[in-house]
Amino acid sequence: MEAFIRRPTKSTPYVHLDRREGIYLLAGRSIPIDAEQFFLPILNWIDELSKNPVSVINFRFRFDYFNIASSKRILFILYKLADLQKKGTQVSIRWMYESFDDDMLEIGQDYSVMIEDLNFIFEEYDQVERQEKAYAKLG
Repeated sequence: MEAFIRRPTKSTPYVHLDRREGIYLLAGRSIPIDAEQFFLPILNWIDELSKNPVSVINFRFRFDYFNIASSKRILFILYKLADLQKKGTQVSIRWMYESFDDDMLEIGQDYSVMIEDLNFIFEEYDQVERQEKAYAKLG
């Protein structure tokens, strides 16, 4: 199964789904003009994964912002991951949110209530601190 990787744009998130490497990540901003069209290949990729599932999935979500249409598709992804878990895959969701972004934290908490079968881990990060560390490595 081939990896599914999409570079971020101004309106779509970075997507990195790689069964072989064990990387499952959606990150950035998600305000696509057609959310259904954008998320359909992601949902299809997860469907393909379910035909020959892995034993462990640590799926990371690190959104800066997403619109209502994206929110619905993220929920569909979570439902598919819950289905994988019911079939024996150990699934954990790492919901990452920027320091002081209480809205993104609350959205993740809402998802965790809606889909109780999945283990959600909430992780706060500091974007400024990450940028400073990256710049320090360059110097």
